[in-house]
Amino acid sequence: MAVVQISRIQIRRGQKNQGSGVPQLAGGEFGWAVDSRELYIGNGSVAEGAPAVGNSKIITEHDDLFTLANSYTYLGGTIVQTGASSTSPIKRTLQQRLDEVVNIRSFGAPGDGTDQTVAIQRALDQLYINSSTKGTEASRVKLYIPAGVYNISNTIYVPPYATIIGEGMDKTKMNVVSNVIGFQTVNGSSTPGTYADDSSSTTLNQATNVFIEGMTIATSSTSLPAMVLQSCKNSHFKEIKITGPWTTGTAINNANAAIKLGSLSTLVGTQKNKFDHIMVNGLSVGITSDDDAYNNHFHCCYFNNLGYGVRFGTGSSIGSQGQSTGPSKNKISQCEFSDIDREGMIITNGTNNFSSHNNYHGVGNVGGNEGNAQYSVLDFTAAGNSSVEDTFSRTADLSNSQQFITSFPYVSEIKGSVNASLGGHMSLEVAEQTSPVYFFRLPGDYTRTYEVEYYYNSNLVNAQRSGKMTFQLDVATNTLNFIDDHDYQGDTNYETAITFTASTVNTNGQTGVDTIVVSMLNSTVNDNGKFNYKIKVLG
Repeated sequence: MAVVQISRIQIRRGQKNQGSGVPQLAGGEFGWAVDSRELYIGNGSVAEGAPAVGNSKIITEHDDLFTLANSYTYLGGTIVQTGASSTSPIKRTLQQRLDEVVNIRSFGAPGDGTDQTVAIQRALDQLYINSSTKGTEASRVKLYIPAGVYNISNTIYVPPYATIIGEGMDKTKMNVVSNVIGFQTVNGSSTPGTYADDSSSTTLNQATNVFIEGMTIATSSTSLPAMVLQSCKNSHFKEIKITGPWTTGTAINNANAAIKLGSLSTLVGTQKNKFDHIMVNGLSVGITSDDDAYNNHFHCCYFNNLGYGVRFGTGSSIGSQGQSTGPSKNKISQCEFSDIDREGMIITNGTNNFSSHNNYHGVGNVGGNEGNAQYSVLDFTAAGNSSVEDTFSRTADLSNSQQFITSFPYVSEIKGSVNASLGGHMSLEVAEQTSPVYFFRLPGDYTRTYEVEYYYNSNLVNAQRSGKMTFQLDVATNTLNFIDDHDYQGDTNYETAITFTASTVNTNGQTGVDTIVVSMLNSTVNDNGKFNYKIKVLG
């Protein structure tokens, strides 16, 4: 049998917390502190190349890494000077570093599809209305909600200065699984577990500077809003998707809105908020407000599969608390409205609201095409509201599409008293016509004036014509005044070759007229030209 010799190597040992502690070890010599279970090795001398005389500690399983890492310096202080000099870097604890971003999972919300209501509310309460930091900049931290599914069974109350950041639409998903409001802002008088009534709101404590970004809010309710901004100002909502179970053709509940804007008063109101890239689908209403909500801006938002797009002032009781005027000075711009059963925007009370450079497609048709139009796209019953360069699929279809031009009524894009320019230029082919034919149409269901600016150019002969057609319609008396004021340039032989006439027609068989028809005659043989035009509405 072979004999194997095993040598025992011993190192210096003793107690760290007795006497003079760990002695200076020789270069490469180990020292074991038996009481603290710590291991050291001697650095060696400077002459040997050591940067400094002393001992270096060796990490073992008994060391607390968080204690050892309790001195964080940005980039180690070797590349970036963080302190007053390169030799005095700013040092921070690991705890300080990790607490810079607050994660909802630190409050017990794992995002695993279970009910997370209590944990989410606890996080908002402790971060933003905790008595130890409330009302100070120290409370205005960012709450990060990672990707996951967070079920909500009760309303989540959002205090002033809350910043809630998700991972993105359809990544961080808030499922409102009960018939409750999903999220609602509250004033700064709220305390953890007790949320102040809006009647106690003032300009000093109202919800303000709220920021919510990057999540989906999916509500199961068909009778309540998904989000209520109650007396909320100077806040920003970005990259939020709000969905519900509503489908086209079903009953519309006006209270079932994606976002409701509520105000205690004209002074303490929901105002100066910005909404960027909000996507709304499957609710009775997209945006609703009956109160004095002012100067809110919806930009690049998408409203799809809704009963109404925007409802302002439809339930206002002018003169009552918080409803002196109704919603006013709000702007909806560069948004898209598609497949909306009723109006894309209806304003019954409120003034100086703007629909600007929006696209409206399949709006007011209750799920059908433009030939089935039942409602105007915009209803400005309240005077003083504007449509600026909005584009409507209805304009192209009902104005000149041969599919609809003879037998379908032209239900107006805009109802009410309004001055508007219908966005987009339309273009028609001009051919020889020996008898009058329907060329294009205008709505004839309201008393108003239309101006059509146009330009005609023949590609066959030298003939150009530009001008403005004016249509003054009085539906009460069924009278139409038509003026074609134009200039001509080109071969004088063709100056009168093309003529336009206008008349009113009744296409739906009901009392009165519903459509203005512009007919064309063109004696230029085999003409091949273009007619470009743009419509303005003077209410």
